[in-house]
Amino acid sequence: MTPKSMVEAFKSKILTARQYLPERFQFIPIFLAGSAIMMLAVSIGAWIWARSEGLTDLDVSKLDIIVNYEHSDNSLVYDKSGKQIGEFFNDYHVYYPYTKIPPVLVHAVLSIEDRNFFEHHGLDYKAILRASLALLTSGHMKQGASTITQQVVRNFLLTPERKISRKLKEALYALQLEKQLSKERILEIYLNSLFLGQGSYGVGAAAQRHFGKTLEELNPGELALIAGLFQSPTRYNPHKYPNRAKKRQSMVLTAMKANGYLSPAEVKQWNESLLVYQAPASMNQSIAPFFLDAIQDQTDKLLDGKFKGKGLRITTTLDLSLQQELNTILQKSNSIYQSAAQNLVNVKKPKESMIEAASLVMNHRSGEVLAMIGGRDFQRSQFNRTMKAKRAPGSCFKPLVYSQALMSGVNWSDMTYIAPVVIQNYRPQNYSYEFMSEATYFNAFYRSINTPVVELGSRLGIKKIIETAVKMGVKTELKPQAGTLLGGSEMTMMDLAQIYGTIGNEGNRPEPFMISKITDRNGEVLFERKAPPVVRVLPKVVAYMMTGAMQAVFRYGTASKYPEFASYAAGKTGTTNEAKDNWFCGFTHDITALVWVGTDENYAFSGQVAGGTMALPIWAKMMDRIKDRYPQEPFEMPEGVIKKRIHPLFGFEDPNGIEMPLLDGRGPTRQQSTLTIVRDTGSYRDALDW
Repeated sequence: MTPKSMVEAFKSKILTARQYLPERFQFIPIFLAGSAIMMLAVSIGAWIWARSEGLTDLDVSKLDIIVNYEHSDNSLVYDKSGKQIGEFFNDYHVYYPYTKIPPVLVHAVLSIEDRNFFEHHGLDYKAILRASLALLTSGHMKQGASTITQQVVRNFLLTPERKISRKLKEALYALQLEKQLSKERILEIYLNSLFLGQGSYGVGAAAQRHFGKTLEELNPGELALIAGLFQSPTRYNPHKYPNRAKKRQSMVLTAMKANGYLSPAEVKQWNESLLVYQAPASMNQSIAPFFLDAIQDQTDKLLDGKFKGKGLRITTTLDLSLQQELNTILQKSNSIYQSAAQNLVNVKKPKESMIEAASLVMNHRSGEVLAMIGGRDFQRSQFNRTMKAKRAPGSCFKPLVYSQALMSGVNWSDMTYIAPVVIQNYRPQNYSYEFMSEATYFNAFYRSINTPVVELGSRLGIKKIIETAVKMGVKTELKPQAGTLLGGSEMTMMDLAQIYGTIGNEGNRPEPFMISKITDRNGEVLFERKAPPVVRVLPKVVAYMMTGAMQAVFRYGTASKYPEFASYAAGKTGTTNEAKDNWFCGFTHDITALVWVGTDENYAFSGQVAGGTMALPIWAKMMDRIKDRYPQEPFEMPEGVIKKRIHPLFGFEDPNGIEMPLLDGRGPTRQQSTLTIVRDTGSYRDALDW
């Protein structure tokens, strides 16, 4: 048949069809024929144009990005008992597999976005026809014709530009994608990956960001609102445009009714139900922000930054309940901060907010960091003063010097003269300006007298003391100067925790850690901490004698306002020159706890500001909470140590003296003080002959 005869036959059939129609409908066959011819011409033209644009030979391998897509997911952080304390993410994702997505949400999305999703093969020709008719009758596009498959293709592979070439690529890729993935998988990718406002990607994240709930906790009205966000999450953002969002929700509910998913009564119920939007407070900044900041850094280092957005599950050492209690204590110590602010020196307008505080709690038996407060207000300053701030520890460094002295043969009952000392132009002062008197080293320690420490340190050698500090785990480089003996070299709070933790752990160095295990979201272990070998730094007897001296700090010394702690705790105050840094560091049988109070600007204080008035009261409140959660055992006296009552000043056995831990066989040999002989006989000669 020739083309001419084909046209004649087609024309004859149209004329025949018109005979059977009323006059007013006789235009229909001609209209349909014209439309068919036009569609054929457009199709041929589109095919010719597509070939010229290279669209008929698409690189199908690009679909591998979608086919092999791994869902992003937030990394969740847990405390030691499995309670969530934070999450890490670049973009906010909460992954839901298709089987766990509420059916109501699936129905809502399909009703408003792609009602024939499970019937078509990537393109919905009925929707295209509806959109075309709407365009012809109204003059502008009222309905979208893109399927969910097309939207996935556009989101992953194409730009949102409005060009025919992009639309054709989208359609062709959609047809190919449906050959490679199941409908459920395509829908799962769609529901988990698209942006839905407030920084959220996917329906699980949107539930959290818009309602502060999990997806399972949302009612049909709330799910309908989320379904309505796919078209334009910015335009329908319920936090900014609640009226627009409500209208869009109503459209979704109506569409669900039209598709048989909701009854008219249910549509009425959820249309009238109040929508309460709640942007969730950042968990990362409300519980243990400084700790979580450190965890993120450590995770990146442990995994070499390769697992971002992969849904890690990070188990840490934090004790959530303890952390929350200590947060409250630090926040409610305003009277201490106000008192300190009133004693600031050379500050024109002193403010209570200028005063900073930090605290660290560690189980020195296991090395677990149980609580960390790097500053009073994370939103004001993210600087972590427990790990990054280098401050002078003052007298809190003295236990290290005395530990070295005890290892070198010094006994607590040994007597020293409190006399001025000058070492290389360094002239230390005593806090009470006390000179020209006698004292045992035990007494000098709990009263925190400076000059005996410098005298001991110069005799032992500063180099040896620094070496012991390094063995204890101190990471900060200490200056080989006499001032270091009195805590003049700056160090971190974590360094101090190592010193006190070593003594509290019976001379074994603790290995502080914050992450115990990391898995991926499927449970595969990526990192698990193994207990390190035990490293002994101090003899057990020395650690115990040092502990006894720090218990005496509560009984008789600079912490004697809190004698109740002496039965189960040991500690030391620390105050630097001009009270710029104020410390209390202490431990119980299992727990090491440290508190610092000062200013970031290193301002000086006057008046009664000291470690015993600023840091110690906070430490005492914290320890009351710690002992409730970690019942304290007494310190066990090892073999080789005995206790004797010794005169605190003159170092001889005295039934009315104070109890000191001494090495067995190394008790005092003196029976009375030299000054006592002079006083009783009135003769210096008798003292010399004694």
